[in-house]
Amino acid sequence: MCNSQNINPSDSDKKLAQEHFERGRRLWAEGLKGQAMTEYNRAIALDPDSPAAIALKMADSVMEFYDKSRYNP
Repeated sequence: MCNSQNINPSDSDKKLAQEHFERGRRLWAEGLKGQAMTEYNRAIALDPDSPAAIALKMADSVMEFYDKSRYNP
């Protein structure tokens, strides 16, 4: 598994990070934003250069913008 001091992730870590990223994308599309962000964090822990890093920044931005007082179901 991943070592937090690992500077260069192994190929298996990169593959697993990609799987977490893809799972996060599917969860986000299903509206499960918290679970998606967890998957993005897991991907980043394995590979800091994963596209999940950008996805997580975007997700954080969306969540900061969300205003429940304006939500009208």
